[in-house]
Amino acid sequence: MKPIYARLVPFAAVCGANFINIPMMRSNELINGTPVFTPDGQRVGESKTAARSGIALVCISRVLMAVPGMTITPVITNYATRRGMFCKYPMAVVPFQLFLVGLCVTFATPLCCALFSQQAQISIDRLEADLKEEVKKKYPKVTELTFNKGL
Repeated sequence: MKPIYARLVPFAAVCGANFINIPMMRSNELINGTPVFTPDGQRVGESKTAARSGIALVCISRVLMAVPGMTITPVITNYATRRGMFCKYPMAVVPFQLFLVGLCVTFATPLCCALFSQQAQISIDRLEADLKEEVKKKYPKVTELTFNKGL
């Protein structure tokens, strides 16, 4: 196996872990639904569709948070190693990688959290049939509901 592929294995593990861990930790929302609200803050009910949408967005943002630190760092380290940068001081690889990961995380985490607003919108047409009917009866002018997708 090429060294660059070996250095990218942890990224694949993080991606897999995020797509397993987040839905498991939020399984209650998948089973019972997440609260949905009208634009003026009136609670309408719980939606499993909104829960699935929110969890998917959180999974995507978590994977994107890991991309810079877990892909750019191995590529730069691999390049530096091939150029002989660590021949004289092989123990310098670890501090070098820690610096790069720290730099990436400093910027990637806030940027990826900002990609998707914590309060997400969902069209009432995407809701479950019973909830859609209830919203159309009580709030005929409302076309979108909001829900807390989480971080």
